[in-house]
Amino acid sequence: MAFIESIRKMMGWCPMKNSLGKRKQENNYPDFKFENGIVELGSSPADLQGNRIFKVHVNLFPEWWAVIIILFALIISLLLWTYSPESSFLIILSEIILYLPLIVLLLFHHPSTVTVMPEKIIVKRLIRKPVVIEKKDIIQISVTRNENRSLRWPMRLVFLVTLPIILLRTVERIVRDLQLEAAASASAKLSLFLSQSLTVTYLLVFFYYFEIRAPYQQILKMTTYSNLKLWIYTEKPEELTKLLNFGI
Repeated sequence: MAFIESIRKMMGWCPMKNSLGKRKQENNYPDFKFENGIVELGSSPADLQGNRIFKVHVNLFPEWWAVIIILFALIISLLLWTYSPESSFLIILSEIILYLPLIVLLLFHHPSTVTVMPEKIIVKRLIRKPVVIEKKDIIQISVTRNENRSLRWPMRLVFLVTLPIILLRTVERIVRDLQLEAAASASAKLSLFLSQSLTVTYLLVFFYYFEIRAPYQQILKMTTYSNLKLWIYTEKPEELTKLLNFGI
């Protein structure tokens, strides 16, 4: 036995020393896990510091530029319709302007990207200026249930029943009015068509708005000190919440 022990000492093998050395190695690398002699990367706050990009749908409140555009379009359309001659091209322009808010609504519904950085987040939207929010300015982050999801099939049923009826009646009115106004000018007929089609077009846009947000199970809601409210529709609200909470 003494001979065996002397051989072990000569080879530098010591159970206690080897155990202490392994613990020391683990303490030097707290972000790693040692299993079966293999080094594996564990969860670390440093993992949250890289830039992450999420493709989402965003509602931003308040967006004053959109409200201003809609009100401006309604006022201009009303003024043109009131003070323009009946057969004037300005009447057609007044009808076309009423479709301008639809463009604004479609811009709202276009997918956006949220870039999460260590100290801030950047919301990039189509055409519009990116929104930069410092993490220190965020008051509250919460994930709530998307109520639109539970209303998907009732809303679809309502639209599928009512929309064809409204569309059929709209077509009938357009055909009837065009027959009555057969002697009218082309501009008057175009104005008639635009005015009669406005309701159906708005319904289609609102249905599109509902459909692109209904599939999401949850909504991430964010409030800042500047009273800016951000609603983010994403498939990964928990992951995004973790990244946003880190560093606040």
